[in-house]
Amino acid sequence: MARTSRKSATAAQAPVVREVFKTAMYLRLSLEDNGRKDADSLENQRAVVEAFLVDKPYLELVDIYTDNGCTGTDFDRPDFQRMMRDIQSGKINCIVVKDLSRLGRNYVEVGNYLEKVFPFLDVRFIAVTDNYDSRRSDASDQLAASLKNLVNDAYAKDISKKICSSMKEKRERGDFLGAYAPYGYLRDPMNPNKLVIDPEIAPIVREIFEIRSTGIGIERLCRELNARNYPSPGRLRYERGIVTCNNKKGQDLPWNRHVLNDLLRNVVYIGNLAQGRSGCSLHQGIPFHWKNESEWVVVVGTHEPIISMELWAKVQTLTKKRSRETKESFGRHADLPKRQNPYGKVLRCADCGRVIKQVRTYSNKGTRDYYNYKCPQYIELGAEACPQKNIKAEKLDEAVLCIIKRQMEAFLDIQRLLKELSAQRDTPQRKRSLREQMARVRTDLEKKKKQRTQAYTDYKNGVLDQEDYLYAKEQYQKDIDALDQELYELQHAENRTVDVILGEKNWTEIVQQYYSATEVTAELIAATIEELHLHADSTLSVKFRYDTEFKELLNEYESIRREVA
Repeated sequence: MARTSRKSATAAQAPVVREVFKTAMYLRLSLEDNGRKDADSLENQRAVVEAFLVDKPYLELVDIYTDNGCTGTDFDRPDFQRMMRDIQSGKINCIVVKDLSRLGRNYVEVGNYLEKVFPFLDVRFIAVTDNYDSRRSDASDQLAASLKNLVNDAYAKDISKKICSSMKEKRERGDFLGAYAPYGYLRDPMNPNKLVIDPEIAPIVREIFEIRSTGIGIERLCRELNARNYPSPGRLRYERGIVTCNNKKGQDLPWNRHVLNDLLRNVVYIGNLAQGRSGCSLHQGIPFHWKNESEWVVVVGTHEPIISMELWAKVQTLTKKRSRETKESFGRHADLPKRQNPYGKVLRCADCGRVIKQVRTYSNKGTRDYYNYKCPQYIELGAEACPQKNIKAEKLDEAVLCIIKRQMEAFLDIQRLLKELSAQRDTPQRKRSLREQMARVRTDLEKKKKQRTQAYTDYKNGVLDQEDYLYAKEQYQKDIDALDQELYELQHAENRTVDVILGEKNWTEIVQQYYSATEVTAELIAATIEELHLHADSTLSVKFRYDTEFKELLNEYESIRREVA
């Protein structure tokens, strides 16, 4: 019977399926470029990347990450950090940007991400207009990318030097340099560096100062403004199309004490400009920092005021009086020891997500203090903003300690069960059987390697043609790979004892160190809990650190149980 040609069989095989990458589109616009319609605008960046992805179905777009108004000289950007968390969780394994400068302009840090961080995380990185793709880059591509990063870094430092000098001159002559106009003002259409009154919002500003001048507290004033549905500064910018990293919540940006305090202290409302409140200098190596008020550049009479000097003075006098009273009352109970908050940023509101605040109150005689944990959103804005959360510190500590102890006991139970099963499994007969299986696999493996070598010899001697040799080589290699895997699993089963499994777990050390704990401490929380959420009914939801360890232990338990069965 005639032999069937393997060429037709090979041709009939399914085409090679290209790996699909879970792709992130990353866009960045610096603060000084915000609002400009040039080649680096967010719209243009997105259009370039979308055009690149349109004919590449293997680059599956999962999410778009946008840092609007963020410098490229560091990586402390909200959406970049969100993207890195998604990479670490496995949601993303490919990043596409318009060009390398969108990733960053710091030569050292960008190089670190391209050469170390992304390769370590097995992340593909593509810069479209720079024609850079880490999956197909060779030495020349790497050199070109390094040179471009060096140019971007030098460009950023040169721009920093020019901008610092230019902005200093503009501030001193009273030009407005903010990214957007203060609440109650607009940029003058004829001169963007000059402010004019916003007829829609200025009456709200006047009303805020007038209400505050009557003595109403900040928190009560916040609630009143939210009840009247007056837009907060962040919400107003969002509604007017100015989206930044700080106002993505849009309509869910209420007035709060921080925003209101800043507004009531801003001299812009009496016609003055106070600029240069913060500073940084890339070319001088000075990082971002907030300046003392004495270092601000204040220019008087730069624009039309919204409120009178009399109203301004009345509000400032009231604010200073309240501040003085608060400071004086603060020391009244200094003799009482203060409780340290062990939860820090781990304890959050289950509804609004804000960090739960530890609140201290005193008895009427001032001889005893009490601690409760409350949602700051509720404290500031009431139940309309967030449902009430209030739990006594003692009850919270008791509940958390109980939850942690139960988690430790669950670990100890698994540990005990694993050791019992291990004793049943690791008999002399089983160990002898494992050694016999490994000896058989090694024999088969050596045989297949010899057959692969013989096939090559037959090909060189003309016994096999090229087609038959390649086919035989492929089959032998498949058998060798399968035997290698079988041998690895047998060796793994022999060497991986329960003591090794448990010794690798972080919870082994945690249980040893904290099982006898009788109180909640910051160290205990940091070691055991990743997220802790307080609900309105005072129940808690907990996400423990090293949760995957318990799943791994359960898998080990099931695996050993099947072996014993």
